[in-house]
Amino acid sequence: MPASLNHVFLYSVDGHRLSGGLFIPDGDGPHPTVLLLHGIPGIEKNFDLAYALREAGWNCFYFHYRGCWGSEGVYSLPGILDDIKVATDYLGQHPEVDKARLAGVGLSLGGWGVVSAAARDERLRAIVSLNPLVNGRARPLTDDEAANFAAPLNGITPAEVQTQWRNLTPLTGVAYKLSGRPTLLLTSDADELFSPEHQRPLAKAMPFAEWKQLPGANHTFSDHRKLMVRTVIDWLTRTFSRLAPLSPSLSLRHPVEADHASVLAILRGWWGGRDLSHLLPRLFFQHFNDTSFIIEEVWKDGGLPRRLHVTGAGAGLHSLRRRPPR
Repeated sequence: MPASLNHVFLYSVDGHRLSGGLFIPDGDGPHPTVLLLHGIPGIEKNFDLAYALREAGWNCFYFHYRGCWGSEGVYSLPGILDDIKVATDYLGQHPEVDKARLAGVGLSLGGWGVVSAAARDERLRAIVSLNPLVNGRARPLTDDEAANFAAPLNGITPAEVQTQWRNLTPLTGVAYKLSGRPTLLLTSDADELFSPEHQRPLAKAMPFAEWKQLPGANHTFSDHRKLMVRTVIDWLTRTFSRLAPLSPSLSLRHPVEADHASVLAILRGWWGGRDLSHLLPRLFFQHFNDTSFIIEEVWKDGGLPRRLHVTGAGAGLHSLRRRPPR
């Protein structure tokens, strides 16, 4: 079966038509699937993530809530949860969807939506929340922000956007319901809408989740799109991998250029004293790291890794010892 992108119409609980699309990869299904949720008003729709997921063998379903981007009805911030349930029902009945590998990914208000929806619906087996709204009272909208959000939406005024935003249930009150399901909180330390301090109470409320921060990224990851996409897909792939999980003391990542010197420092020991450093140029760490991995064993006190296990395409697994922290 070839890869495809299919236009989909859903119907809300009050009978309005919702517009969306289903990315399906090539090959026979069912496939692991992501339900992709945008924010308010949804200028950034994360289609680069959708295409990359399809290339990686995933279905990806996006849709537009009532009252935005061609979907009928009146826009409502709390009402997006009803629309998310409709979308989840659709995926739960689709023959190409692997129900055991159904994940929700949401940005901004969609990040609030995916956590809130998963707290109500265990069919979402893994959750990725990108720069979510955590508490609308702790971070109220300005008049200008509300006006900009309301402008492309149907049937809602800026004042109503502010009120509904402020009255949304804080994620800190529902996040505990995700316990036992893989959860990723991915945030930006240069987010102009939500600071890291806005996200910290959510991370504290779900200690079972992984919290990753992308240095220098803004609210929509504009200058860090490739890194965001890679981070999300790598995490989802590991989460639903049929391989045995790594020990909690180990972490898996791609090599970076800074690893080159550390690997060269012990390369001779790997090969019985032979100097093969000329066969491992820095270029490998700069441009071919997508096909390699480093497994780090980290000291419990948060010190530097004491050992790296490096594996790449066509390479075995090697160990790199580092001096322990003092």
